[in-house]
Amino acid sequence: MRRVLALRGYRRLLVAYGLNELAVAIGALALAVLVYRHTGSAIGAAAFFLSAQFVPALISPALVARIDGLAAARVLPALYGLEALTFLALAALASRFALVPLLLLTMLDGVLALSARAIARAASVAVTAPANLLREGNALSNTVFSICFMIGPALGGLIASQAGTVAALLTGAGLFLAIAMILLPARGLPGAAEERTRAPGRLRQALAHAARRPAIRTLLELQGVGLLFFTISIPVEVVFALHVLHAGQGGYGALLASWGAGTIAGSAMYAHWRARPARTLIALGAAALGGGFLVMALAPSLLVAIIGAVVAGCGNGIEAVSARTALQERVEAEWMAMMMSLNESLWRAIPGLGIILGGGLAALASPRVALGVAGVGAFAMAGLAWSRLRPEAAHTERAHPPPAGVEPARTPVESARATTEPRTPRSSPSLTR
Repeated sequence: MRRVLALRGYRRLLVAYGLNELAVAIGALALAVLVYRHTGSAIGAAAFFLSAQFVPALISPALVARIDGLAAARVLPALYGLEALTFLALAALASRFALVPLLLLTMLDGVLALSARAIARAASVAVTAPANLLREGNALSNTVFSICFMIGPALGGLIASQAGTVAALLTGAGLFLAIAMILLPARGLPGAAEERTRAPGRLRQALAHAARRPAIRTLLELQGVGLLFFTISIPVEVVFALHVLHAGQGGYGALLASWGAGTIAGSAMYAHWRARPARTLIALGAAALGGGFLVMALAPSLLVAIIGAVVAGCGNGIEAVSARTALQERVEAEWMAMMMSLNESLWRAIPGLGIILGGGLAALASPRVALGVAGVGAFAMAGLAWSRLRPEAAHTERAHPPPAGVEPARTPVESARATTEPRTPRSSPSLTR
């Protein structure tokens, strides 16, 4: 990991990534509590979820299509600066609550956040891939994310309970401003693309490109299916802890904390196993999620359920970064930001369907049945990943070979190999390093 930390641009992106997750977690918790407190209904909470995640997932790719190709050193500070301003506006609204303006600002912040994350991920690939350190960089970023994911909500709850919602939102604004300042110097960050496709039709072209490339299309499809089952447990766990295990709020908190601890452990496992084939890691992570869900579904006590949550969290920590890295290794540099945007949108839109499915199963059958369906679905996703992801040559596959004499576009990983590996003939290039 020392080698990737020696990259100046990556160090700045890593710090920005961690601070961003803290800011997002603090703001999301404060705003969710604020909306529920003033509306007192599940409808208000659902409206907040739609505004914060689902609607931005539909809009963000169009924004990324407009800014794709511009210098990340200019775009990222601007996006994070706009997020700081949005949080300041939300803080002003928090003291004189108005639901519709607050939801509109929440939607705007969600669009900015998803767009910034997609551009930042593409920038990270551009920095680490030439040094042949993409997997190392993703492993470290995933560990930082897992830690911030676990402590962010607790920190947000502490600030909101002790100093109020406004203070929590002002803290988020300060973090976003700090990120913008960290990324403002251009040194070490990618510049503008030499040739930029015009924005009109860019999103449509990106969707067509993903559809033409079986390796990319398969990974996006697998992520969509996996997320549907992985997120069934989100609305189920609180009912499971309180009314099935009778463990109280403390038991529910223990389940969430155990999942977070498992995610950190899974991140460490990925860092250790990062050189293994992508399909092995993705299938392993999905299978661990499935096993953890089934243990929880059958758990006779809170302790057994906690063990299941740890196992599922480990799978979460392995699968998420493995799938994203596999996608990055298969995408050409010119399409990286757009593919990252589509991937991020999946991560925001599909959980809404998973939450609805989980809540429906828990209401119509039982929380145990819902967790069982999540487990079976996760195992099915593991099998699909193993059977549909080819063990070799997938990241160099192209639907339409270039004309004779024309150099084909290279993925970042291929470009790195071209400069670091000897030019020996090989019949089937390896998927992973």
